[in-house]
Parts: sequence; C-alpha cells; structure tokens
Amino acid sequence: MLTGCSEIIGCNLVWPDWWLDWRGECVAIVGSGPSVKKVDLSILRDRIHVIAINESWRLVPFADMLYGCDAVWWSIRNGVPDFKGLKVSQDELACAKYPDIKRVKILDPMSNTLILNKPGEIGAGGNSGFQALNLAVQFGATGIMLIGFDLHINDGDHWHGRHPQPLSNPDGFNILRWVSAFERTTGLLKSMDVQVVNCSQYSKLTTYPKMTVEEAMRRWQL
Repeated sequence: MLTGCSEIIGCNLVWPDWWLDWRGECVAIVGSGPSVKKVDLSILRDRIHVIAINESWRLVPFADMLYGCDAVWWSIRNGVPDFKGLKVSQDELACAKYPDIKRVKILDPMSNTLILNKPGEIGAGGNSGFQALNLAVQFGATGIMLIGFDLHINDGDHWHGRHPQPLSNPDGFNILRWVSAFERTTGLLKSMDVQVVNCSQYSKLTTYPKMTVEEAMRRWQL
C-alpha cells in the first residue's frame, strides 16, 4: 500500500452509496490498446484493484470495476451480464436500460481536466480511460498503472479489432485530444502524490514514467 492522499480525501463531501474506498491503495486500469495482449494480466489478480475499460473486461474478468462511457457499447453487449463486478457509465441511457450500471456525470463533454472535489462528476477527456483515471483518483488511489494506453494506431485500433458501427474508433484527431488530456493531469497528480505509471512501452503518452507491470508491482511492494 502506498502512503499519501489526494486532496479530496477528508473533505466534507457527499459520496454515492456504491462508492469505492481505495484510499492509499493501488489500481491498474486496463485499456484497449494492442499492447495489452503482451502483458500477463493474471498477475494483477488479488494483488491490486483493477478497472477494465470496455471490451478489456474479457482479459480481466476478475476486475473490480468495468467502465464504459457509451450507451451504444453497453447495448451491443446487452449490459455485459457475465461481468460480476461494479459497472459504471456516464451515459444516462445505459444506466436507465441496465439498472445495475451505476452512473457518474460529465457536465461538460469538452472538458479535458480532472474533477476532484465533486464525487461522481468527472472530466471527459474524450475517452473512457481518462474518465476511469478520474474515478480512480476520486476513489483515493495513490498508485495507478495504465495498461494498454497506447494512444496510437500503428499496431491496430484495439487489441480486439475495430468497434462495430456506430461506435467510433481511434483516429488522428481524437488521439491528439486524448494525449493532451492525459498530459494535462501530470503536474496535478504529482502535486497530490498520486503516482501514475504507463505500462504501455510503445505509447504516445510520454509524461508519465514507463515501467513494466512487474516493475511497478515490485516498486509498490504488491
């Protein structure tokens, strides 16, 4: 377990009844970049909290939480009935259709900054991975691994191939937004003693230190 805390911990805030308390603990966020297939994800089980992004729950079915921002994705997957952990989305339609999905809010879809003082309200960043990072920090995590956050399409769009229409897939424009949003978090998280490591060795995201999953586990004594 890491020491330190985020600036939202200890505040007089109203927490949703499903809220996760990960204060001072570590979390791995498993994204959809092709590099994720090169990682032995089984070593995460029972050693670190895990958030799966969209289809990546199939790689880590033991994840604590599945996050997907789009109602269409949840609908295509019929609410992912086989996933037994916490399901979270920012999409009101998804949460209305599948009552077991808990809702967070994005009030400004163009926001590229983290929101820390309003539990259950998050920044957009243009992608589910950024939104999951915002949630992990709100949960109080102080060590965060980003796995499969390649932020380029040199090796393909996702480890699972392209999303079916009408879901969007990465392109040059949205990748630039994603990189910019993540890079804007670096100084803030460092000032809060939140350690973020990028476990995607060939990632366009360069502002977080890069480590293998094994190196991060050793550093954090997990």
